[in-house]
Amino acid sequence: MSINRIHIHLQDHQLKILVPVRKNKKLMMWVFLMSIPWVLILWLIIEETYHPEASFWWKIFSVLSILSWSAIGIVGYTILSFMFFGREKILITQKQMLIEKPLVFYNRRNYYLLPKISQLRVGGEQYKARENGVWVTRERSILMMDYPDKQVIFGRGTTAEEAEWILLKIAQSGIIPTHAFAP
Repeated sequence: MSINRIHIHLQDHQLKILVPVRKNKKLMMWVFLMSIPWVLILWLIIEETYHPEASFWWKIFSVLSILSWSAIGIVGYTILSFMFFGREKILITQKQMLIEKPLVFYNRRNYYLLPKISQLRVGGEQYKARENGVWVTRERSILMMDYPDKQVIFGRGTTAEEAEWILLKIAQSGIIPTHAFAP
């Protein structure tokens, strides 16, 4: 089982589960390769800015270029840090469940009261992915639960074994009542 990448901590009547995002190796390689010309452009801008014959307008243009260069760097850094350190956080306390889903530029937090949770289970989800220039349908394991007037999906990017292990650890914690789980 590949459950080593998921971290589960039970302490002081709360259960914390951290599920890292899946690594997109093609995108990571592309961002790394794009960092090479990004560094070279900075070197060229700074070299021309400090040239003794540089005019005032060239220096103004250089400052604006460095600002745009920095903005591109911030976006690249944010994407890389998300790919390396992004994780979904599930925190279960005595009264509520917090599901914090990472998005590239912020984390979305949703709180759910434990008495209103029902049908907590492992499910499957179909999604479209582009493979060799063709859109194909794939399926992935997810964790699901029913909440009044909606169905909540979390734990994307887990294998079936990981999703079952997370569900087992949630049940073993004893924080969520047994009637909240699907039969």
